[in-house]
Amino acid sequence: MGGTFVHDQAKHLVDAGCRIKVMVLTAYCPGVLMNLNRWNKYGRIPKHDIIDGIPVYYPRYYRLPGKWFHPLSCYTEYNGLRNTAHSIIEEFKPDVIHAHAATPAGFVGLLLKNRYGLPLVCSLRGSDVNVYPHYGKLSMRLTEKVITRADRLVSVSNALKTEAGFIAKAKKDISVVYNGCDNDIFTVNREFRQYSRKILGIPEAAKVLIFAGDISIDKGIVELIEAFKKVRSKKANLHLVLIGAPKGSQETKTLTRITGSMNGSLHMTGRLEHLEIPRYLNAGDIFVLPSHSEGLPNAILEAMACSLPVIATRVGGIPEAVEDGKSGILTEKKDTNSLARAMEYLIENGVAAKEMGVYGRKIMESRFSWKKNAQKIIEIYREII
Repeated sequence: MGGTFVHDQAKHLVDAGCRIKVMVLTAYCPGVLMNLNRWNKYGRIPKHDIIDGIPVYYPRYYRLPGKWFHPLSCYTEYNGLRNTAHSIIEEFKPDVIHAHAATPAGFVGLLLKNRYGLPLVCSLRGSDVNVYPHYGKLSMRLTEKVITRADRLVSVSNALKTEAGFIAKAKKDISVVYNGCDNDIFTVNREFRQYSRKILGIPEAAKVLIFAGDISIDKGIVELIEAFKKVRSKKANLHLVLIGAPKGSQETKTLTRITGSMNGSLHMTGRLEHLEIPRYLNAGDIFVLPSHSEGLPNAILEAMACSLPVIATRVGGIPEAVEDGKSGILTEKKDTNSLARAMEYLIENGVAAKEMGVYGRKIMESRFSWKKNAQKIIEIYREII
């Protein structure tokens, strides 16, 4: 499993009394590729580590690039971790396997379930339901097997639960357990705002739109840039901050092509350590995420925790967190004009924007916490053990 949100969940499960060991499948990096930036990050990952008291293992597997090899990775991941998994299971004697994403991890969990007779919980995250099954017939078939054979399925939103139901029927009703957010770390911080604006070279009086996530077509980056350009042609002293990095060479080329004339109004942080993100979120006045598909993105939850009004697309589980007109504005996906109108409205109506941000923070405090998430996950564990 991987992802900051998974680690946050694991920490809170440990705090609630669980004993956990983690395996993060890591692409094998041949020595000849170690000097290439794209591969070097894999080569530098240790074989095992202890993070916040949780043992983490990084077994290697062979992964070919491209979506057509996605179903094959379900088998190469299993081959890569089976020796590590065997040692852990023999010594640790776990009560349950918890996989994150239907494929590849969920299918790997299914193979381990069959081999060791352990119950499997699989968390559905977003792309594993909305995107990967449509890579081809084999990807769809492997996803169907996970949905029908896992002992329990957990979804991060009701919308994702519904989508999974269109693919196959689960053994038991899919449980919806929202991700949490550390509301003590992600909060309004005036010092962070001053620090990050100074680093980015943004005046205090400027209005700042901010985006966080993979810079990709699927995240709506093209619509975001086009809408921003429209609004900036009418509004002076407007800036856009992108937290994240292009997913690949094609995204890099696209970004270069569409941002060539932005004249200092675009600021890119690159990928940040998770604890750095609240510093830069606090630089913003409005958070924008015009994704084409989602589960329920943590980026939106973190922005709301920082009291930012949110402009986002009405896809996946986003409407379950962002209340249209109360904590932000929802638009249709790929609709540049409505995106631009939403930006203009919040820029021109500062009082309304601030009220939305305050309301969003209240939503976070009342409904989205890792403590609540851990309690619900433990209830599921107890049911199947």
